[in-house]
Amino acid sequence: MYTNKTLLSSLAGSLLSLSLLLPATANAIPLTYKIGAGNAPGFSGSWLHAATHEMRDSGFFTNGDATRMNGFLTIDRDNLQNTTGRISGSGDFGLGTSNWQLTFTGASAGNNRFFWGEKDLLTLDYQLTASNGHNSQGQFFFADRDYNGGQRNDGPNYINHNIMYLWGNNWMNTQGYADRDYFVNQQGGTALGLDLYGTVPEPGILALLATGLFAVGFTRRRRS
Repeated sequence: MYTNKTLLSSLAGSLLSLSLLLPATANAIPLTYKIGAGNAPGFSGSWLHAATHEMRDSGFFTNGDATRMNGFLTIDRDNLQNTTGRISGSGDFGLGTSNWQLTFTGASAGNNRFFWGEKDLLTLDYQLTASNGHNSQGQFFFADRDYNGGQRNDGPNYINHNIMYLWGNNWMNTQGYADRDYFVNQQGGTALGLDLYGTVPEPGILALLATGLFAVGFTRRRRS
């Protein structure tokens, strides 16, 4: 028969084991980031925007017509090709409609190089569809670069196991802004910028385990 002492001991041991296990495996399991508004400089929201205004000579483009977004992005660090996600917003950023959806279908990292030397921190494969028939595919490129004056853990471009700050565009900046002109004028692409702020919600697994163990103990005590 379970006693209170036995039950509490079992619960404490299980919680301790799980708490030791979680940090060791945090980077080995897919992480789902909730995409939305942030509180860091430049991240009052997550934005999808028309890339029409260059940020000085960086090759990246700040917000033209823009819309805030919400959704999720799941990144499997052991296999980036398994990255998935879905984002939508409520504004027209240049497609001619506010009814659109951005779907992520894979990812890679470290395979592309920007014109100032950095490689990509992350590249996201995407499909953009809209109610007016727009359907395009491509990649968003995020440079392995600090845009936040040395405070990288508080701004772009940065990812860890519980937060992300990303600024990027959907053309590869091997020559800076000239690549955007080629992408738009020669390839017929739609120049877009993507700003992502995402957080991984605190896991409820410890609470669920505690609830489950108490329920099991309570049931066994009643049956006894």
